[in-house]
Amino acid sequence: MKNISFEIFPNKNIKESIKFVKIIEKKKPVFISITCSKINNFDFVKTIKNNTNIKIIPHIICDNLYNIVLKIINFIKIKIFNFIIITGDNISNNSFLTIKKIRFLFGHIIKIFSGSYLEEHKLSSNINKEILFIYKKKKIGINLFLTQFFYNFNIINYYLNKIKKTYINKNFIPGIFPKKNIKEILLFINKCKIEIPIWIIKNYDFINIKNYLLKNLNIFKHFHFYTFNKINFVDYYLK
Repeated sequence: MKNISFEIFPNKNIKESIKFVKIIEKKKPVFISITCSKINNFDFVKTIKNNTNIKIIPHIICDNLYNIVLKIINFIKIKIFNFIIITGDNISNNSFLTIKKIRFLFGHIIKIFSGSYLEEHKLSSNINKEILFIYKKKKIGINLFLTQFFYNFNIINYYLNKIKKTYINKNFIPGIFPKKNIKEILLFINKCKIEIPIWIIKNYDFINIKNYLLKNLNIFKHFHFYTFNKINFVDYYLK
């Protein structure tokens, strides 16, 4: 069995969230990441951590260094030492400089995970610049990279070949998108600037997306699943 991990969203209904976490606990994930919401996700993360033995990794957005340092200190107080540090949708600066400062301040007491964008990032004009950012992040001590979801395997093969000499590929986990209907898929693809082959769009209801994704990703030992807090999205790939 491959290693797996899940991403969940903060939910106002905390009882429902705990119930969901208890269900995905049975899948034996390596960790559960918790995204940011419009409000600080600290209280939600703390509650989930108190109700599971699975490693919890909160997302932190690079909005303000002072705020980030306070968040990390507060998380350390509740024995959380792993963080996914991302640029954020409304932030105009790449996370590289912020992560560099955080690593300087906290040393290797904490582990830092970062996002990897195979096709397009708002701050990278082309794939070579994106790979350069990834390389620089690795040099300053990023422990793990999680990818955005994708459907075009030519892109990921090219990407992996480019970064192979840097050994980043050993700390590289592909993101798996839920089995939604094609209209919802296209909405997210347009928002995230992801390419999906025309043949998949035309035949989406007739092909086995699970086999298509997992067979093409068999070189990886770890998959990260975006759950949208829906157990049926998890079960589709893991039953």
